[in-house]
Amino acid sequence: MTRFLIPIILILVAFGLFFGFTRDAVDAIYVAQEKIAELDQALSNDKDLRKIRTQKLEIYNSFSNADLDRINKLLPDSIDNVRLIIDIDNIAAKYGMVVKNAKIKTDASAPDVVGRNGKKYGSVVLSFSTTGAYNDLRLFLRDLETSLRLVDVTGLSFNASDKDSQEYAFEVRTYWLK
Repeated sequence: MTRFLIPIILILVAFGLFFGFTRDAVDAIYVAQEKIAELDQALSNDKDLRKIRTQKLEIYNSFSNADLDRINKLLPDSIDNVRLIIDIDNIAAKYGMVVKNAKIKTDASAPDVVGRNGKKYGSVVLSFSTTGAYNDLRLFLRDLETSLRLVDVTGLSFNASDKDSQEYAFEVRTYWLK
């Protein structure tokens, strides 16, 4: 009888050791293998992202400084009021017009023009006046429309006079990336 009892006891002890100690170790190994697979995937993603970053950086570095300046002028990352006024004044100067009374307007109903609206861009309204002949006004508007700086003319008024030159009041909106 002990001959049958000892093997049964040993088998029960083996099952007890397996489920008591070994099973916890096997479960820990499975968890570790899953973590290793997850980290291997993250490492693979990191390598892919580094490769993409390198490709994009090579493309960016292939642009000339002049092209980068043009892109920054089209979509600046901040508003430079003085540069905006100078750019518009340079366009006007080609036609003998001078920008006067330049003022930056902010929207009174939205005190945070730069933030909280969820948009990825900001805008500002610039008002100014100038004097010149009607044909010069047309050429100025054409150049303003085709300039690199993204500008929408939102308002234009004028005072007619008997002279060859009239006074024009402009409102333009310009944009930048946030």
